[in-house]
Amino acid sequence: MKASLLFLSLPIAAALAFAPNQSSQDPQPDDPNKPTESTSIISMATLQVKDLQGSISSISAQTVVEIRMFDGMKDHIRVELLYENGDYSLIDAQAIHMLRTGGASRDVKLIRTQPTRMRFPRLP
Repeated sequence: MKASLLFLSLPIAAALAFAPNQSSQDPQPDDPNKPTESTSIISMATLQVKDLQGSISSISAQTVVEIRMFDGMKDHIRVELLYENGDYSLIDAQAIHMLRTGGASRDVKLIRTQPTRMRFPRLP
């Protein structure tokens, strides 16, 4: 009787030994201190910005290379614009409109990131 129990327990022990460890397969929780970025390329012609005072200004996308939007701002939007000639703009706004029509469009890199990943003052 004991031999039959031994033969029955060997396949179970082998299956448990070769089973993957569940703790190593589970995704690890994101470290809140680790900065994350999501990137996409969009085709746009004009960027309209409504500043904190309510006035609207239009920026042609022909010279814009990269737009960085920052998470974590409570009552406004903070955006960095990087231009092809190396110029830089930091904009605090109520609203931003990315228009695809109304002129020559250009592919612009759009990055959503944390304020700690701001490019200023480190420029290329």
